[in-house]
Amino acid sequence: MMRWLEMLAVGIFTFEVTGSALMVALVTMARSLPMLLFSAFTGAIADRFDRRLMLLCGLGMLAVISSVLAFLALTGRIELWHVALGAFASGLYGTLEFPVRRTMLGIIAGNKAGTGGAGVAMTLDSATNHCMRLVGPILGGLVLQSFGLPGVYVLGTILFTLGFWFVWGARYEFTARTGTAPRILAQIVEGLRYIRSNQRVMGTLFITMVVNLFGFPYGAMVPVIGAQFLGQEAVATGLLLSADATGALLGAVMIANFARPRHFTRIYFYGSIIFLCGILAFSLSRWYPMSLGFLFLAGLGVSGFAAMQSTIVFTAAPPEMRSRLMGVLAVCIGVNPLGVLQLGLLADRFGGATAVSIMACEGLTALVLAGLIWPHLRRR
Repeated sequence: MMRWLEMLAVGIFTFEVTGSALMVALVTMARSLPMLLFSAFTGAIADRFDRRLMLLCGLGMLAVISSVLAFLALTGRIELWHVALGAFASGLYGTLEFPVRRTMLGIIAGNKAGTGGAGVAMTLDSATNHCMRLVGPILGGLVLQSFGLPGVYVLGTILFTLGFWFVWGARYEFTARTGTAPRILAQIVEGLRYIRSNQRVMGTLFITMVVNLFGFPYGAMVPVIGAQFLGQEAVATGLLLSADATGALLGAVMIANFARPRHFTRIYFYGSIIFLCGILAFSLSRWYPMSLGFLFLAGLGVSGFAAMQSTIVFTAAPPEMRSRLMGVLAVCIGVNPLGVLQLGLLADRFGGATAVSIMACEGLTALVLAGLIWPHLRRR
């Protein structure tokens, strides 16, 4: 919840302070940068450490940082670099998402119900994320309008502390691996070699990079498009992001109920195409209700992408490779800052809506190439 609430609130705050779409993109980029820089290392060491303890440390760090930012905001001392630093810290916790938290989930569900069970569990986990994407932006707009930036960080402190308490009570048995200390770089290289030998994983990771480079950065421009082109306030702008989340939540529930392992790659490929088509149509719309509809369509597409990217990698990899490959997956997701930077530069030159249009067209072109290079993505 806090991830999406913070994205909206920080974007609106940055645009109000600077009036620059490029600065909005750069502050958003600060949150994604750690995934690009550190996720491969997190994936390489995750098997050697207690994943539950790693999550506790991350959530505790975020609770402390949010409380400090809340104090600075309440006393009127907060500056833009404080906000950017807080976004960077959230990104550091994000490096734990795939190699630590989702791998834990896959292991627990896989032990109970096999490959199909792991797929359903990860799809439902994706659905909880979409549910919070639905709630977070609306709540962010309400909190920001009612209490300003201090209210956002006070709520963040409460939510991260609650998350810490939930993980503290989680039942997860950690079995320490014996042997010599891990050679992190060697393990990363071994994982990359395995990826080259597995076309299913390679195609999946390529599409992950495409969607994170050319698709998801659009979210950084929603506050700009909502204010400049659609003439909406914070709450209505939050509803735009929530329309995307509503479609994604509905799609995730449908996938969890009806998808089978043989459908995974097609759901992933065509869902990515629908997502990019939806945000392209959104960028061209100048009527608020139509914009909501296009983002709902984009959400239906992104549900297939989000549910399947970790599921395909987890189920296609041997157990000893899972954490490393999930770390590489997080690195592929971490290319998002490069897309956000490109979006910001384009927005500074052509405006936010045109920038999103250009990016979406680039992404669709790359997906067509992926379908030609890896035909299995569209055939089974």
